[in-house]
Amino acid sequence: MATAFNACAQESSVTIATQTGNNLGLTLSGYQYKEPSLDVVISAPLLGVDYTGTYAFGNDWFAKADARYAYGSAKYSGSGTQSNIPYSYYDLRGLVGYDFNFTELGGFVLAPFTGIGYRYLFDNQGGQTTSGANSYNRSSTYVYLPIGVTHRMKVNDTHKLETIFEYDYLIQGTQVSQLSQAAPYLPNVTNQQNSGYGLRLSSMYQFDTWSVGPYISYWNIQNSNAVTQTITVNRVNYRLTAYEPANNTIEAGIKVAYSF
Repeated sequence: MATAFNACAQESSVTIATQTGNNLGLTLSGYQYKEPSLDVVISAPLLGVDYTGTYAFGNDWFAKADARYAYGSAKYSGSGTQSNIPYSYYDLRGLVGYDFNFTELGGFVLAPFTGIGYRYLFDNQGGQTTSGANSYNRSSTYVYLPIGVTHRMKVNDTHKLETIFEYDYLIQGTQVSQLSQAAPYLPNVTNQQNSGYGLRLSSMYQFDTWSVGPYISYWNIQNSNAVTQTITVNRVNYRLTAYEPANNTIEAGIKVAYSF
């Protein structure tokens, strides 16, 4: 007696095309800001939360809305040291992109994207350092153009790997320094930063609904414009010129996310 077997191949449940949906993430990172010319360093561990909403439409097009908030307790080193500084930033972005599907080359997607980004950082540093210098609060705003590409591939029938590389072109930076907190005769100063860029790299290993992976981001900002004002000290007038020195920022951490 012959026995017949009918084997049916099970299709993979993984889709590597960009999908409509939501992604909520939690991050833990190390953050460091430097002004090399002044030997200023601000470092902090940051806890962050981010959200991405994606809408796939038309023939392989997609749009994304990103929002990220991170907070930590920072340490300052420069004119003395200062600890327990409340430090936070948020980042809002709108993106649009297109999927290029390379099924004939092993099965992966390249999805270039661009859009507009807005980043706001608040450094609540008002107080006094160990050297006796008076510090002050600062805020920094970047409007930037993100240009990037997502590489997405299957690992097996249920898992995939998504890697994103991005270049951020600084359109406009604004630095507000509350110098009056350091001395009552000093003015608050607003400087414009017109030259700089950012880089981002992340790689997320995606399970069914959960994903995990490392990320790193970097900003390099050049000297701002110089602002000159007249100040009066003991009834004597002086000319004060203030600018924001060239600086760089690096953040590296790990992210855990849930897709729904």
